Amino acid sequence: MSSIKQVQDLQSQIAELTQVNSQLRTKLPEKDALDVERTDMKRRHSGAPVAIAPALHRAPKPRLNNFAHVRNNIQRHAEDLFDIPYKVRSKHARQSSSQVPELPSRADFAHLSRAYLDCIHGWHPILHWPTFQSEVDEVYTKRTLERSPPEWIGLFFAVLACASLQLDIQIDHHLNTPGRGLVYFDIASKALTPWPEDFTLSHAQSALLLSIYAAESNMKSLGSIWLASAVRIAQELQIHVAVDALSPLEDEARRRLWWAIYSRDRTMALETNKPALIHELDCEIPLPSALEDRYIQSQGVFRSQASPAPSTGSLAVIQITRMYAGILQTLRSSVIHHQALQNHDEQFRSSMALLPESYQPGSNAIFEAAALPTVFTILTARFHLYRRNLTIISHPAERAEALDRCVTVAKDTAKYVSRALHNTSRLEAAKSWHARVAPIASNTVCLHLWRCILILCLRGEYDAALMCLHLSSTIGHTRKINSACGKHIAFFVDGLLDRQRKIPDQSQRPEHDEELLAYASADAQGSIEHSWVWTGANASSKTSPQLSPCSITRRQGHDETMHDVLPLRGSFNSLDPKETPWNEWGRIESTIRQLMEESRPRTAQTPTYYLPPHNPVKRVQLAPDDRLPPKPSTSSTPTPSSASRISIANII
Repeated sequence: MSSIKQVQDLQSQIAELTQVNSQLRTKLPEKDALDVERTDMKRRHSGAPVAIAPALHRAPKPRLNNFAHVRNNIQRHAEDLFDIPYKVRSKHARQSSSQVPELPSRADFAHLSRAYLDCIHGWHPILHWPTFQSEVDEVYTKRTLERSPPEWIGLFFAVLACASLQLDIQIDHHLNTPGRGLVYFDIASKALTPWPEDFTLSHAQSALLLSIYAAESNMKSLGSIWLASAVRIAQELQIHVAVDALSPLEDEARRRLWWAIYSRDRTMALETNKPALIHELDCEIPLPSALEDRYIQSQGVFRSQASPAPSTGSLAVIQITRMYAGILQTLRSSVIHHQALQNHDEQFRSSMALLPESYQPGSNAIFEAAALPTVFTILTARFHLYRRNLTIISHPAERAEALDRCVTVAKDTAKYVSRALHNTSRLEAAKSWHARVAPIASNTVCLHLWRCILILCLRGEYDAALMCLHLSSTIGHTRKINSACGKHIAFFVDGLLDRQRKIPDQSQRPEHDEELLAYASADAQGSIEHSWVWTGANASSKTSPQLSPCSITRRQGHDETMHDVLPLRGSFNSLDPKETPWNEWGRIESTIRQLMEESRPRTAQTPTYYLPPHNPVKRVQLAPDDRLPPKPSTSSTPTPSSASRISIANII
């Protein structure tokens, strides 16, 4: 037992030293920090002494005694001119009894709070839970919200809204009524608006939680607006600036809130291809502590020396997202050169080195599903960076390299999923795979798996694709966007199977198939700036869903091998989103296994769509159907296209 305690103490010391190192790095501008890293690498190779770049110097300010009257005068005469630090916030008017929402039952809150702690709080620890729980207990003692401030009411229902994201898995079915989370979301929104003149931390906390709920519910624009509100409120409160005259509890609360907003801003900027809201130089506040809430109190920070090193999942995500600023800057280019990719690869390796040994790609140590979002933070950034060169603007060699790099990331993802499934701790192994996956379900995880599955299927890495699909199918309809990912995957693999049967040789060089690359590039086509399929499309009108995707993606004068490529059949756009929840993961798995089986080398086997030459009648009858694009969803009967008539004539 003594050796175990020694190891735990060493782990705790390593975690603290890592945090101190990260805090020192945050005091450097981004450019200086990169210079330090590169200079240090050169020193290690050359043996030369390291030259540390100068940091921002902030001299401590002396304390002024007997200056209270001066502060009072400045505060009194600064009204309507400028805001002062430590401003006493005015009390807001209480809501009338008719406006006060009904308090949920205590049992409902218990279930929801458990879901919040399991799925949200670990990655966004913006609430000091003992304090929040104490305030909730007071409210339930009074059995009413009438005397509660509007911003606290908004925070309370924002917590319930985020907790309801996991209702299907974490909560009893009697609570799983349609729109329960949306009801909480609306109550919180009404409680917070109209905005007051003076903000509190509760306003920023509520705005961040509402942005998380909206984004995870696939209300992307609304989530973006709430995130922007959280950023601006935090800046109004100046929580991004280090302040000395604060209690340990308040200081830690400000740090955790700011860095949670920061990491969310960076993640959403990368996922949505939108500009980041926070400037990198505006992050002077030190990184938050990795301690659990119970060790942080207003009197100070307390922790038992014998306690094991706490989980640093959220802190690790913050440290990783700090390199997103450079990635976002690089992604502004239409094509990324090889040297820039190598520079970012060095950053990825440095970030990965900060994580525990079990997080490393080549490790065989125990790896739990709860660690997947952390490593996905790096893998997602790598995938976005490498995918940029899949564009048709890139040279064929660059496109082939980009595809290879994306496949490498996708295969690494599959390895992590496999380790989480098979090589986990005994305690986690006692849980079902569904229970282990539920707390990590998020839009970011769903989208990353979706991109990986498309690329893996395109390249023919079907075993790895099935492993990623196993995690996606387990997440199921926990996230609305995951069903949309599944529909798109079904469309893609159906088309791949159809393409493989008709043109077997085409699948050997997928980087030359412009249409397949357009589909496999996934949400890269959602950017006006960097997509390539919309070039020449009419921006003033929506693209008709009846048009074949080939009519958009195929270009004259580029990739001439595309002239005889057939359009893929089927489209998930024809499905009615109001129908019963989509659940065809099993069919996708079956199709991928068909692709796997039919892609194996055959010995002198004739493709199924070729018919014997002695039966020309049937050949004429079957040829048009094979080449026809998918039928429109409208009731009108389509007429054969000119391409179809020409193909019939050629066959005759």
